[in-house]
Amino acid sequence: MDLVSNFTSHRSQSKNKDASLGEPRAQVVQIMCGNQLPHNATICIQNFVETMENLSAQVPTSGFGTAVGGSGLDTDHGLVQCYGDLSLPECVLCFAQARNVIPRCYPYNSGKVYLDGCFLRTGNYNFFQEYTGQSDTAVCGNRTQKSFAFQVSARQAVVQAVSAAPNNKGYARSQVPVSRTNESAYVLADCWRTLSASSCRACLQNASASILGCLPWSEGRALNTGCFLRYSDTNFLNPIPKNGSSRGKNYFILLSIAFLQ
Repeated sequence: MDLVSNFTSHRSQSKNKDASLGEPRAQVVQIMCGNQLPHNATICIQNFVETMENLSAQVPTSGFGTAVGGSGLDTDHGLVQCYGDLSLPECVLCFAQARNVIPRCYPYNSGKVYLDGCFLRTGNYNFFQEYTGQSDTAVCGNRTQKSFAFQVSARQAVVQAVSAAPNNKGYARSQVPVSRTNESAYVLADCWRTLSASSCRACLQNASASILGCLPWSEGRALNTGCFLRYSDTNFLNPIPKNGSSRGKNYFILLSIAFLQ
């Protein structure tokens, strides 16, 4: 039985016992491919495979990994990270999907894929400390335009998560109720673990400026070089595990907007 099948079987058995298990959120948000061709396609592919195998060995125990495959002009660098509310079994499933998708960038020698539960990047240079880039973008949902009260709550939730994450291993989640409704605004902020706290803060500040441009739409995601930020009117966050297996402290912020009461 392979690693993914093993985790899938274990998760299926466990879910019958524990309704609090979450989801891998393996839906692809966006794939971004480079525009450079490798010097030697055969060597580039070999190095890519080596990098992916190395990352695959790290994900089940840490939910994160960096790797370098080969050497020379076609050296391959890889980074994978699951967002802080995913358990390790969920992370394995999300990474498996990312690994299946990123070869679509072939024959180019670099690519990034953002999923709702994880991120994977590969390229021919060391990008591990990068936190900003020309490809940084926001992806806005277009299902529903929300009320002013929701917009107030969403802004507050984004500010709280962005403020908390840099000092919490790059991860925070927040929920802010919407005044006089049964709704809430939900936010997840996540920086890559290769970044310093200051780089994480700068990335999330850029991401928040971008994502708040999605309002009044009900959902928005910021896909930045060094971080991922999402708000929604739907609770997409996984339950906080009882065993504390997700990353860092589960910094969950629940606020009420008293001045709108």
